Order: sequence, then C-alpha cells, then structure tokens
Amino acid sequence: MGRMMPWGPSETMPVGRSVDGQLHFAAQDVTGMLRDIASSITLHPGDGVLTWTREGEEPIALDPATTRTVARILTAQADQMDIQLITIAGQPGP
Repeated sequence: MGRMMPWGPSETMPVGRSVDGQLHFAAQDVTGMLRDIASSITLHPGDGVLTWTREGEEPIALDPATTRTVARILTAQADQMDIQLITIAGQPGP
C-alpha cells in the first residue's frame, strides 16, 4: 500500500461522500500523504538548514532533531495504517 500521492503539492486529496453523507478519503491516499510529508521533511534540507515555507512567505528554520522525529512519527503512523489495511483487505467483506 503506502504509495506516493498521485497529485502535486498544490492540489488536494480527493474527498468522497458516502450515501449516508459522511465524507471520506481513500486510506491509501492518507498513508501516501503521511509518507510524502515525512519525505519532504527529510529530503529538502536547503544549505544544511531545514526550513518550511508557505507559498509567498519567508522560510522558517526548523530544528533538525524535532523535524526528524516528526518525520519518523508520520512514517510509523503510515506503517501502522498499512498493517491495518492489509489485515482488513484479507478479511471477507460484509
């Protein structure tokens, strides 16, 4: 499961609506989003300084240790969701 998002960073994740009106995201899109965020945190250390930049604003310096910890937490959460999804997918439907 855990795939990268099929859309760019400026696009949004597709949202669906159930017949009962509840809104939902595809689970694989959520795990992909978590992995993409973690990857972007660890793969873009411009000039040895980790930064976060909102479009049109100045970059904000990030603490490297905290940032790596957040990336690990996001990846671990995606891994746990994938395990649950694999388990559910292997069970017979309703």
